[in-house]
Amino acid sequence: MSFYMLCKVLFSRKVVTGLLLLQLAMTLALLLNSILLAQQTHQQLNQPTGLDLENILLVQLKPTTASLRVYPALEDLLNRQLDAVQAIPGVIAAAYSNQSPIAQGGNNGNIFVVEQQERTNVPSVPMYFVSKDFFKVLGSQVLQGELPQHSVSLDAPGTPDVVLTQSLAQKLFGSASAPGQQVSRGRVAAVISDFYGQRSGSHVMYNNMQVAPPYGVDWGYSILLRSQPQHTAAVRQQLDSALRNVEPNIEIYNIRTLAEQHQRLYRNEYGLATLLALLSGLMLLVTMVSSYSSTHFHALKRQQEIGIKRALGASKKIIFIELLTENWLCTALGSVLGVFLALLLNHALAQVISIPALSGYLPLVAITVLLLCVTVATWYPATIATRVSPATATKAL
Repeated sequence: MSFYMLCKVLFSRKVVTGLLLLQLAMTLALLLNSILLAQQTHQQLNQPTGLDLENILLVQLKPTTASLRVYPALEDLLNRQLDAVQAIPGVIAAAYSNQSPIAQGGNNGNIFVVEQQERTNVPSVPMYFVSKDFFKVLGSQVLQGELPQHSVSLDAPGTPDVVLTQSLAQKLFGSASAPGQQVSRGRVAAVISDFYGQRSGSHVMYNNMQVAPPYGVDWGYSILLRSQPQHTAAVRQQLDSALRNVEPNIEIYNIRTLAEQHQRLYRNEYGLATLLALLSGLMLLVTMVSSYSSTHFHALKRQQEIGIKRALGASKKIIFIELLTENWLCTALGSVLGVFLALLLNHALAQVISIPALSGYLPLVAITVLLLCVTVATWYPATIATRVSPATATKAL
């Protein structure tokens, strides 16, 4: 049958074909964005973080008494809490920080090489004020220079030395050595291996640290600790009581591993990807049912026509391919409309979450999946239609 005749057959049933085309288009739009979001979420959840996510524990807390949130009482509290945490069996190292790694956002600002601001300015880099064992907790490798060994008071003259991650140092200095160089936040003391900082920063691996107490903790602070793998669960259970024994006037927001922190960071994308996958699955199922029903119904209506074709010499194979081709053409037309709907949906999702634009090969993958589902759904009714006897059509004339 010619392309013209196929189109004529399809559009002779305008309402049914129109609804089926719309359903196919909506299914393809959901399927495309579902695949795209699932692919992106999988990449984000499996990207290197530079951290031992399973064995680093994060405690986020805040003193509830105002006097404990300022110096010198705050400094004494931080030291006592670190001593108590480090005394727990299985803890390798513990440190405080004004904020945690693997975060959506937080305390950040620009950084640049002194006297080269226009060329080297990086607008949004996390600023960590940490104790000296912070790098031991993260398992950081010192790539250049030497780490500061003592906490420097922020009230002391001058600015504490800074430690940069490798990616940030390369951004600022290229291939040149960073230690001893002067940046807007102080003199560079060392460069360490990359770790995941803030998702909303200029780059997730750009981080700047100073071994100094935090300015203030009105919004809370973090205690990070590394534990031996076999003791992580036991250490986690003891943290709450250990910290409250040191000072009961604290509010502990959460205790979690960095692996859990990482999962929470992408929970919106993960949840939406799961929802879209479920909707896509349901839409594919409904589309298969619709394709099956449509093919079966119209095959019954065309029994006489099919019988006459058989009487005139058309083989079962030709009748079968003709019915499948009608559905393939309908799927192709619906797919064209579906790509435009997918672009609109992709643009709408981009206003709410981070999602990449549609790439060239994904529509082909989604169309192939849709075509396979429609073929499977119409296979049986098309097979039934080929069983119409030429005698049946002759008797009906």
